[in-house]
Amino acid sequence: MIRHDIKTDPTASVMTAAEKLYQLIQTLPEEKVTEVLHFAEFLQQQSPQPQSVIPPGTLIGLRGIAKRLGTTVSDQELQADYSDYLSQKYQ
Repeated sequence: MIRHDIKTDPTASVMTAAEKLYQLIQTLPEEKVTEVLHFAEFLQQQSPQPQSVIPPGTLIGLRGIAKRLGTTVSDQELQADYSDYLSQKYQ
């Protein structure tokens, strides 16, 4: 990665916090780096984990809604049930 001097290069971008932290921990003794690591892990555990949001109206949101308890249904039973359903619906 090429580093630019911000004072002399107007196209250079500002360093991110992660980049600044990386440079800073390179100057610390190993035991201090370990403390920083433990603190970062602590912060990560404290932050709420993003929950998977399923958009309304998607089929994946209905996954398992029609699942029968117990034995699984065969393909023939599914076809018969669906045929009965269509027959009743369009009479």
